[in-house]
Amino acid sequence: TPPIGHRLVSNWGILSVMAIFQQSWSPRGKMVKKQEESVAQPENAPEYLQRYSKEHLLYEVQMFFQVGHLLMTGHFQTSQPEVAIVLHNAIMESFVLHLRNLLDFFYTPPRKTDVSATIFYASGHLPPDFPAESTILSTAHRRAHKEMSHITTERHWEGNPAKLWEFHRLLREVRPLVEKFLQTASAARLHPDFIQQTKLLLTIAG
Repeated sequence: TPPIGHRLVSNWGILSVMAIFQQSWSPRGKMVKKQEESVAQPENAPEYLQRYSKEHLLYEVQMFFQVGHLLMTGHFQTSQPEVAIVLHNAIMESFVLHLRNLLDFFYTPPRKTDVSATIFYASGHLPPDFPAESTILSTAHRRAHKEMSHITTERHWEGNPAKLWEFHRLLREVRPLVEKFLQTASAARLHPDFIQQTKLLLTIAG
C-alpha cells in the first residue's frame, strides 16, 4: 500500500478546481528560448531574494494551498477506481511534500544551500511574535520527513486511523504562518508579485 495515502473506492476526478486559482498561478518547467540569466547578487541580496520569492517560494505556497483545496473539494473524477487511487495518493503526497517544505522554511535551521524564512528579515531572525510550531505541525513535520523520504517501519498499516492526514487542520495551521510572514518580512526582500499573488491565494483558499 502507498506510504501516506489510502485506498479509495469512490470516483474522484480531475482538476476542474484549478480554474479558480488561475490568477495566482505561475507554471513551472515551461520551455524558454534563452538561457536562464545568471544572478550576480549574493544570496542574501534583496534583488536575489525578490527573484527567489517570485519563482520558488511562491510555487511552494501555491502548491500547498491549491493541492489542499483539491483534497477538500474532491473536484477530480475518473471512471476507473484504480486510477482514482493513484490520483488521490499522488495529490496527497504532493500536499505532504509542500507542507514539509514550508515547515522546513519556517522552522528548520538552514544547511548549506537551504533557504529559510530568516533570510527575508534584516535581523536574520524570525520576529519574537512569529507563531511557534504547534504540536499538530510538529508531528506532521516529523511524519512528512520520515514517510516521504524513507522506507521506514514508522509507516502506518492500512486501516490505521493514524495513516490519514488531517489536511483541513493542517491548512488552518499553516495559513497564519504565511500571513505573519507577509506582514513582517522585509518588503525589500519580497517581490511585489509574491505579495500580491499570495494574498490573493489566501483569499481564495479561505
